[in-house]
Amino acid sequence: MKLTLGIVLALAMFSIAVAASTTTIDDIIYLTEEYPPMNMEGENGVATGVSVDVLMEIIKRLGGSKTADYILIVPWVRGYNEVLTTPNSCLFSMTVTEERLPLFKWVGPVFINTDDAIALKKRGLKVSSPKGLVNLKAGVIRGDTGEVLAEDIGINHIERAPSNDINIKKLNEGIIDIWIYSKSSAMLLIEEMGFDPNDYESIWNLDTSELSFAFHKNVDDELIKRIQRTLDDIKADGTYNAIMEKYGM
Repeated sequence: MKLTLGIVLALAMFSIAVAASTTTIDDIIYLTEEYPPMNMEGENGVATGVSVDVLMEIIKRLGGSKTADYILIVPWVRGYNEVLTTPNSCLFSMTVTEERLPLFKWVGPVFINTDDAIALKKRGLKVSSPKGLVNLKAGVIRGDTGEVLAEDIGINHIERAPSNDINIKKLNEGIIDIWIYSKSSAMLLIEEMGFDPNDYESIWNLDTSELSFAFHKNVDDELIKRIQRTLDDIKADGTYNAIMEKYGM
C-alpha cells in the first residue's frame, strides 16, 4: 500500500509524541553557571550548591541515576543559548522574567532572589531612588538580569563582563562604581576571591525575583509536572530547609 503524505505526517507526529512521552529525568542535559551558593564548581570540578542538591534529590525521587558529575558548568550566555536551542536541556538557576516566561518550561521557585547595586563601603555612595544610579558606572554580567535592570533604569555607563571576578576586580580598582548582582551570591564570590565582604554594601535593591529551573520547550509536560510535584514535596517534608541550612542560607 502506498502511503499518502497525510499518513506519513501522522505517523511522524505519532512517533514524536511517543518519544516525548517516554522522556525521563535522566534524558535531560543539565547546565549551570557559577552563581554561589545556588550553583557553583566544587571539588574536582563537580557542580555543587543549593540548586544542585535540590536537583539531585529530585532525580533520586524520580528514579533517575544521574549525578552531579553530569552537570555542565558553562558561562551564562552559552548556557542560555544552549537551553534555547537544544531539545531536552535544562539551565539553572534562572531568574524568571516576563520576557523569558514564554521561552521555556519552568519548575520552581528554588529560591527568592534579590538583585542589588553593590558598592565599596569606603566610597560612601548613597542614593534615595533608582535615579541616583543613572550616572554611576555599573558592572554587569553580559546577558544576565543585572544587565536588563541596568538598562531599564537608564544607567548611562554599563560595563559588560563575561564573569564576576572581572566585575569584582573593576569594583576594587574604581573602574566601576557599582556591581549589579544577587547580594547573597555577590558576598560569597567576594569572600572566595580573598576579600572581606564587610567592606562592601548594597546601596539599592533593584529587584526581587524567583530563581527556577528552565527547561527547553520540547520537554514533555507530564515530566515537567512530575518534577514540579517532587520539588513541592521536597519543600513540604523539610528536605529543602535542610539543604538551605547546609549552605548557610
